[in-house]
Order: sequence, then C-alpha cells, then structure tokens
Amino acid sequence: METTTKWPAELAGMSWAGLSPSERETGTLLLRDALGIASAGATATGIQPSLDALRDQGSGSVPVPWTGLSLPPTQAALACSALIHAWDFDDTHDDAVVHTMAIALPSALAAGIHTRRGGSDILDGLVTGIQVLARLSLAIGPQKGMVRTSGLGSVAAAAAAARTMGLDAEGIGNAMALALPAAGSPHSRQVVADSAVNKRLQPGLAVQSGLTAAFLARAGVEGPSGWADGEYGLLAAAPGPAAAILREPGWEGARLSLKPYPACRYTHAAITAAAQATADLSPADISSITVHVPEGAAYALVSRPFERRGRPVIDAQFSIPWLVAAQLVTGKVDLTTIAGPDLLDDRIERAAALVTVHQDQRTTATMAPATVHVHTTGGAVSSATAPMTGSPLHPLGADALAAKTAACATVGGHDPAGVLAAVDTLTTRFAAFTADEVATSVAALGR
Repeated sequence: METTTKWPAELAGMSWAGLSPSERETGTLLLRDALGIASAGATATGIQPSLDALRDQGSGSVPVPWTGLSLPPTQAALACSALIHAWDFDDTHDDAVVHTMAIALPSALAAGIHTRRGGSDILDGLVTGIQVLARLSLAIGPQKGMVRTSGLGSVAAAAAAARTMGLDAEGIGNAMALALPAAGSPHSRQVVADSAVNKRLQPGLAVQSGLTAAFLARAGVEGPSGWADGEYGLLAAAPGPAAAILREPGWEGARLSLKPYPACRYTHAAITAAAQATADLSPADISSITVHVPEGAAYALVSRPFERRGRPVIDAQFSIPWLVAAQLVTGKVDLTTIAGPDLLDDRIERAAALVTVHQDQRTTATMAPATVHVHTTGGAVSSATAPMTGSPLHPLGADALAAKTAACATVGGHDPAGVLAAVDTLTTRFAAFTADEVATSVAALGR
C-alpha cells in the first residue's frame, strides 16, 4: 500500500508558493478563465433550476460567484462547479482528458471560505486538486463508460479541500479514501450518449462528495487503507504500473489547455482546420466536407452524423459535423453560437449534412490534430490540418482570453468591462487575501 502513504505525503507538501514563476502565471490564467466562464453559467440550460433547488435547501456561509447566493459549503461547491462547467468551455488536460478547474477550484474555495482560510491556502488546495485529478486520470487511462472528470473528481476534490484546510498527509489520505465510494462510475458517459444537460452537474456532484469526505477526515474519520492500490482501489483499473505516474515530478497545471471553443475538446482541431480550409469559401461553393480524426471510442461520440438526440445545445457541442457547419455558415464558433439563435439555425443543420467524419487516423484517447478536406462545386479541394489550439504548445493569447471572458460576460448578462476588471483584480491579488477578503471578493462578483 505504498501509494496510500507516500503520495499523500507529497501532496501535503504541494503549494502555490512552491510553483515556478511561469507555473504561477499559468495558474493565474486558469483562475481567470474559470471565473470568467462562470459568469455565463447561470444562463445555460438546467443551471438556474439547479441553483434554485440548492437555494431552497437553505443559506450558508459560502458565496457563489455571479449569483448573489450564499449556501452551505457542499451546496456552494456544487453550484460553483456547475457554473464553471455549464457551457463545456472550461480547461482540459489534453492527455488526461479531464476538466480540472470544475473540480479543484470549487472544492478549495468552499472549504477555504467555510473554514476561514486565506487566499494562499486556497491556492495550495487548487494546486493539489489539479494534480490529483490529472495524475489519477493519466494512471488509470480511458475506462469504459467513465467520464473521468466526474469519475475521479470526488477523490481530487477531497484532496483539494483537505490541503486547503491544512490537513496533514494522513488527513489528506483519509479524505481521498473516504471519497472512494463516489468514484469510478462506469455509467457517467451515458449523459453524453443521450445529450443530457445534467452532464453540467456531474463534476459538481463529485465535488460535493469529495468535500464531504474532506470534512469527515478533518473530524478524524478514517477511510480504507487500500483506496488507491488495494484489490478494489482506484488503481486496480490501471493498465500498467500506476504509482510512478502519480509521483512523477512536475505540476500538471502547466500542461492544461484553455478552450477556444465552447464544445467538447475532441472537436476543436476539426473546427480550427475547417476555419482555415473554408476561409475564402461560402456555403454555396461547397459540395461536401470530409474530416479525418483518430479511431477509437474517444472520438466516436463526436464523429457521428449530426441529428437531434436530446437537448440541442448538447447535440451541437458534441458534434464535429454541426460545429464545422456552424463555422462555415456563421464564420465563427463562440459562446454566442450555442447560446443564441444559431443553435436552431436550419442553415447550419443543412450544412452539417454535407460533413462526413472519418475515423481513420491512429487510435488515441488523447487530443490529436484533425485534417479537413473541403470539396467545392467547381471540383477544387481546399485542405487544412490543425492542432489543438489553446494547448501549452498553441496557447490562447491574452487578447483571445479577454475576448472569451467578455463574450461569456455578455451571455451571462453582465457588463464585459466590469467582469474583466473584477476578475483581473481578484486573481492578481488572491494569494495575499485574508479570509475575510476572499469571502468578500467572491461575493462581490456579479453584484
């Protein structure tokens, strides 16, 4: 049971101050991105009723950004996670295939505010939660039926909250162990198959369980010693030696990508390639479009011919044909594309019928480039191959991130300039905030 003791000890030593200057800069961008996209969260389908349901269970000590609500910590953490993940616009680890900020930030923030910890403590928890979610996902790899963000999120949220509250290695280990029953579901991918809007809530439900586990560990409750490498532990599903992956040097936050498009990350390279290949063409010029992506189950859901299967927004966000068509018809894919009238535009749906996706590239569960061939009515072919933009190798620039935040603020009904200024001030000063300043600054967002 070496992992059970040694990894929590290493996690207990992780801190914001221990990151390199470039890693702290990346962490600040992650925080800005998450808070910015959360400003639009309440307008996504299903989120406001969820917030109403949480509010009806009673008020509490933890403010929920952009809502004016104050809820008990586990409810506030669920709400904050839902706001971040609401439009599927949040960060992605392109190898681990997880959204880390929808897990790490809400759990650290709620635990920190509830137990009156300062900004530096909350950032320590953020660093730890990102590490745990990404490393566990890398260790176990793709699992049938599991969306790993929610499937592993309870354990990562427990670690983030425990580290925020200053628990020692034993306490962090117990927090993760106590979160085990809420981890590993092989059913979490059904929401994607059915285009169900509760995909937005799954990370928050994991956070809720993980935060509860951390509070139990803080009270001295112990979990199973084999939570990681026991017969039925998380790592039992790993295809190879997992302990070395968990404990490799480096912080996984430095490997995260910021999404340029509010859609499943597996679609992004195809959208970028389509934008390049159709730059000088109009829909009337095009007879067909072929898109080439990797084989395997990871890309299968987004490669299907477009059809209405459930909620229109989920259908669109998980469809390469629809997203490529939206780029062709409207000249862009941003939050207004899926949050506005374009979502039901018949022109886009007709153009999507021209798009065929071939899964004929080397199988991978991670993010890969895509190639697009556009066949014109005149017999010409325009082609482009694009990487995954927004990654550390192809990062979003400051202007692109600001434009993303401004668009989210607009969709959320907030003043874009005000949101940009508030997020910038909070994230720049957060590490030095006292407990009172943390709570006040979070509560002020959206007011």
